[in-house]
Amino acid sequence: MEHIIKNDIDIIINNRKNTPRTSVCFYFGIDEPEKFSGTYGLFAKLLLQGTKTKSSKTLATELENNCIDVSVKAKQDYIKVNFLFLNEDFKLAMDYAKDILLNSTFEEFEKEKFKMKGEIKADLDNPRLLASDAFVKRLFKGHYYSNTASKTLEELDKIQIEDIFETHKKILNSRKVLSIAGDIKNTQELIEFFVQNFDFMKSCKINPKIQTYDDFEPESGNVEIIKIPKNDLNQAQLFQGYIAPNIGSDLYPKISVMNNILGSSGLSSRLFVELRDKQGLAYTVRSSYENLYKAAVFSFYIATEPKNIRKSLDGFIEELSKLADKKPSEDELKGAKENITGKLEYFSQTNSQLASIEGYNYLMGLGLNYSDKFINLINKVSADDVCEAAKCILKRKSLICALAPEKYLDF
Repeated sequence: MEHIIKNDIDIIINNRKNTPRTSVCFYFGIDEPEKFSGTYGLFAKLLLQGTKTKSSKTLATELENNCIDVSVKAKQDYIKVNFLFLNEDFKLAMDYAKDILLNSTFEEFEKEKFKMKGEIKADLDNPRLLASDAFVKRLFKGHYYSNTASKTLEELDKIQIEDIFETHKKILNSRKVLSIAGDIKNTQELIEFFVQNFDFMKSCKINPKIQTYDDFEPESGNVEIIKIPKNDLNQAQLFQGYIAPNIGSDLYPKISVMNNILGSSGLSSRLFVELRDKQGLAYTVRSSYENLYKAAVFSFYIATEPKNIRKSLDGFIEELSKLADKKPSEDELKGAKENITGKLEYFSQTNSQLASIEGYNYLMGLGLNYSDKFINLINKVSADDVCEAAKCILKRKSLICALAPEKYLDF
């Protein structure tokens, strides 16, 4: 792994000999709110809809004929544009990359906006997604992380094509990094190619350290409840969660292991065993720990009979409290660590995965080879650390979101 900065262009190179395809990820950081919710997402959908020299149909046909896969993803903290292609087509693929990233005309603006509206409506017909949407929107109220699907639906018609062009200018002046994984024959030639042809990838300063969840002034000691009546449901959708220490905190590996023991490891997790197998409360129950640039979310989820809402909520806290009060066994601790590191290894196999991971880690302020550092941190987590992590979560302010028939919402 190499990290080169030349002419203010950050380039990460993972040289993977004897691999037939190369992946190049272009990362653009998002550090400020959208003018309207959904603008970044719509921009991502429009980016491949034609350039100044090629219509959207021509572009799609040429990319397909040349076996160049292009994907665009917009998340809370970044926009990623990934190109995957045969090694011998590097120059051709990068010609397309430069054209798309600099010269997109964002054709079919109204058509894509209409399609996006339909997709969001379809998603929100799913009770679980509807409850999750309300949960996240309230948890991050006042911050652009609260720009959920329902908020986008409310504001989508306000977005004008001028807002998309403004977004384009904004990302070209953002934190940026190029991450490459493939069989690189000559590193210096590669660097010079990007310096000569991709000067627009000159980056604003990459923050040396990830921002912390303290920016959100997390509260402690109380509970807020959102109740959403929906009378045609057979199952209640229930979320409970907290703004938590994120990846920049010393608690991050400890909470990761605690989360795995509690509810993210599938059949062996405590929530699954206790709430599903022993108490029969649900088919689906889990905990999750989602990290963002400026915060993290630790949450519980269960789909259960509406009459079991209170019992499920009590079960969440009971299992979390058990981990706070009593250390996990060595076997349980070892199993959690192996589960985490095994998943990381599984999702670090292909060039696309590697380019994506390394670019993301660097943009997030974690530096190079963070995956190796993370594995070392995980392996150092003790049983006492797991208790500390559980106690930390229990102290935070909790948000509950329940979607169920109205008669069951008196809990």
